[in-house]
Amino acid sequence: MKLIPLKDIADTQEFWRGTRFRHYGVNVSDKESDFYEYMLAEIPGNKEHMVLTCVEGYKSGIALALVKTSKDKTKFVVTGKAIKYAMGIENTFVIKE
Repeated sequence: MKLIPLKDIADTQEFWRGTRFRHYGVNVSDKESDFYEYMLAEIPGNKEHMVLTCVEGYKSGIALALVKTSKDKTKFVVTGKAIKYAMGIENTFVIKE
């Protein structure tokens, strides 16, 4: 697994559903697990947005934000710019497997 800082991602980068992100500095007492992971998920019947859903620990299933999908309706993706707006760039990383 490789973590790429979100601030280093181009605004035009495209992310598909299933892409995971990690946000550090969530004030967990155990510094080994001081992060939450989020995944882009499809909202049934909604092609205008995806949702960032927590997939880590007891917060699993909790939505962080709606993310606007690309204007190009031939692809169901969100852009780096939209993810940065939804999550912020501080302590946030894209997970590459």
